Amino acid sequence: MGNYRIEADEIHIGKHVTIEDGVYIGAKFGKKARRVIIGDGAFIGRDSKFFYPEFIVGDYTMIHNHAFGSGDKECHIGSSCWFGQNCVIDSEGGTFIGNGVGVGAYSQLWSHIMFGDVLEGCRFDSVKPLIVEDDVWFVGHCIVSPIHAKKKSMAMVGSVIVKDMEENRIYAGSPAKDMTDKMGNQYLEISTEDKFQVMLKKKDEFFEVNPNFKEYFDKIQIVTDFPEEGLKEGISYFNVSTRTYTKTLSELEYNFMKFLLVKIKFYPES
Repeated sequence: MGNYRIEADEIHIGKHVTIEDGVYIGAKFGKKARRVIIGDGAFIGRDSKFFYPEFIVGDYTMIHNHAFGSGDKECHIGSSCWFGQNCVIDSEGGTFIGNGVGVGAYSQLWSHIMFGDVLEGCRFDSVKPLIVEDDVWFVGHCIVSPIHAKKKSMAMVGSVIVKDMEENRIYAGSPAKDMTDKMGNQYLEISTEDKFQVMLKKKDEFFEVNPNFKEYFDKIQIVTDFPEEGLKEGISYFNVSTRTYTKTLSELEYNFMKFLLVKIKFYPES
């Protein structure tokens, strides 16, 4: 843990969390935030600054160095998200980001449009929530207006997004246009059996490169359904059908999750 500062009435920091030097989390104008929650396995890079009344970061989300965020409303970020360096995460209108969202370096996420003098008749004065659903990917250097990005949608590098993004569609350009008919979808359908086989190979790879964990090989179980006879204590089950795992917070589980990320993402079984 680095030399950082969090000012909030309620603070919860999970296990295996890394917060680097120079990070500050509070509310605007030097006030305390109401609540700050940093999930297990999360990472916040050096010199990042966040000013929200409420800031929630899910498990294994990574926010790299020199990120900046500010706003009058809450900012909620899900699990296993990834933010490159120097990202801006505005929350004037509230920002709600799902699980497995990728935001490339130097991207800007906005929940308001305001500056022009309304007394003089400026028409651009709006505040609205920015909603980004699961598995959305802003590749890099993207500028995102307060829109609704539906799950598995994608914006190519340098895109300027001013309209809602539809599910599993690809956008590019300034302003961004739907390019899916030319580029195809971001996601294809994969069978449960294929997912199961991929994860079995990933498990073997993990123990090959981490021989110090080999004696705990059976503590990671890849399944297509959770066992009907019940879950055994101390075992992390990774269910490829539901994309969930049973959280034990063991050192083994933490290292296995980090090994899978960012290409493969699982979320805690609720």
